[in-house]
Amino acid sequence: MALTEPTAAGLAVATTVEVADGPGRDPLAWLDSSPAGVERWFWEIPDDDSSWAGIGSVSTATVAGHDRFSDAAEVAADILDGLVIDAPDGAPLPRLAAGFAFEPAGGETSWKELGGGRLVLPALQVLRQHGRTWVTSIGDQTVPAPHTETRSVDHAQEADASRWASGEERSTYRHLVATALKAIADGEITKAVPCRSIRVDRSPDLPRLLATLRETFPACATFCVDTGRTVFTGATPERLAAVHSGHLDTAALAGSAPRHPVADIDNALGQGLMTSPKERNEHAVVVDAVADSLVGLNLSPSLPAGPVLLRLHGIQHLHTPISCELPDGVGILDVVGALHPTPAVSGAPISRAIELRGLHENLDRGWFAGPVGWLDADGNGEFRVALRSALIDDLGTTLFAGAGVVAGSDPERELLETEVKLSAMLGPVLATSGVPEGTDR
Repeated sequence: MALTEPTAAGLAVATTVEVADGPGRDPLAWLDSSPAGVERWFWEIPDDDSSWAGIGSVSTATVAGHDRFSDAAEVAADILDGLVIDAPDGAPLPRLAAGFAFEPAGGETSWKELGGGRLVLPALQVLRQHGRTWVTSIGDQTVPAPHTETRSVDHAQEADASRWASGEERSTYRHLVATALKAIADGEITKAVPCRSIRVDRSPDLPRLLATLRETFPACATFCVDTGRTVFTGATPERLAAVHSGHLDTAALAGSAPRHPVADIDNALGQGLMTSPKERNEHAVVVDAVADSLVGLNLSPSLPAGPVLLRLHGIQHLHTPISCELPDGVGILDVVGALHPTPAVSGAPISRAIELRGLHENLDRGWFAGPVGWLDADGNGEFRVALRSALIDDLGTTLFAGAGVVAGSDPERELLETEVKLSAMLGPVLATSGVPEGTDR
């Protein structure tokens, strides 16, 4: 565990004021106008009327290893306890931003700076919720208020991810699925989640990309982690844990089908998803694992009799909401540590599925499919699984996707499913890089 710029040197004052009008009401406008090279975090769920930006850093901690979630909980408590709040009645508390890699040790190469986990107390925080915007400044650091509105949204065209993958890479993924099916047939595992990535030589304008993602995927959490050197961003539909006033909401999300612009065909695809034994089995594995993990924390999860359809732009999923009350002594990071990784991103049984992934996948997942989110001193917070995501550098963008494989899966179909998921992020990346999708690579 490492802690830099600690608040422990003295209590930090967090001063909050309300912004009633102007461009400063949009947290993304603050991120857009922030100076280059500073740490920036962003989180928005338009359907929840919630948007948050964090700029700069008063305190930063990194964690790694199998105890990283419990270590992070201790660090978070220390940082948040070191704040003195100066705010009007009704103002929200400051947030601590946090994210974790898929693997305990974190990733290599471009992922290395993010480590196995990262917690940041931003120096400037802008939160819009329920139609009101609050700006919190911590310590002596300030950021000038934005003078212009957030840049206009780039409407992403449909993108074909297969154009950006080599024939060899696509063949390798089919073989990976076939290998997983053999392990399932041999009784080693019941589910695998082989993942792949594609690389495009385009670097999008980050604020434009975030504006496009939140417009295109209003039911998802548009997120961004920008250390000033490494950018990881996306729009994820998968809630891992959300806590408000001691109430926990989580979900199982597994089983996928494409969308179609013709309503009758779209409905048929959704009905096929709901009635498919293969998809229902894949989904049930995740539901059982999430419920069992909560029971392992001595919680009493409540869940409906069956899944519903979660319809998103370009794709639809089987979705089962799960909820319970949290007793004193169980915090959101305890829940995140118990749930991650779910079979939706790891396979099942988890330990053997991860062993086989290490042998065969040959992909550095880094923070892809890891938990990303925020928490505050009252125990509230939300973490999502970082899916539909991309790692951006000056030379290009790497996009990631995976598909759940169970008995009855077909390698070609799973390949196409990953390309639907890759295309969801690829379209906005191309639209905000200034290069149309049809341009030669």
